[in-house]
Amino acid sequence: MKLSFEHVFDVAAADLFAFHENPGNLEVFLRGWTTFRMVANDGHIRVGSVTHIEERIGWIWIPMTFEHFLYEPPRRFGERQVHGPFETLEHVHEFESRGSRTILRDSVDVVLPWYLGGDLATRLIVAPKFRRFFAYRHAEMDRLLKTGKLT
Repeated sequence: MKLSFEHVFDVAAADLFAFHENPGNLEVFLRGWTTFRMVANDGHIRVGSVTHIEERIGWIWIPMTFEHFLYEPPRRFGERQVHGPFETLEHVHEFESRGSRTILRDSVDVVLPWYLGGDLATRLIVAPKFRRFFAYRHAEMDRLLKTGKLT
């Protein structure tokens, strides 16, 4: 299933990209997302770097490993799951400059394997969670910008 999310931020594209270059900043804007936990990262998002996270489903923490496969600063970067529950999970972030503002576009390709419900579970469970996640992320990043903690 392909999902797309878009949000406009009041910050230059290069600054927004620079914030995203540190995978540790995931913890900064996801502090209130109680089902997320950063485990380890390589400290950058260049091609080949790896980030380990855990996502809680119910009371169980599910480990996931992502490898970065795309790095074109300050325009876009992407990561894909190399270990975890998804058959496919690929996420590309694109930064489009609009003067002093930036359009951040997120394209996500996600599919659960058949034994976890396949397309039906992806559509009914995973997609709505991704929609809530990106709405939360955008609101939290706007809050960080307004308080001067994003740049």
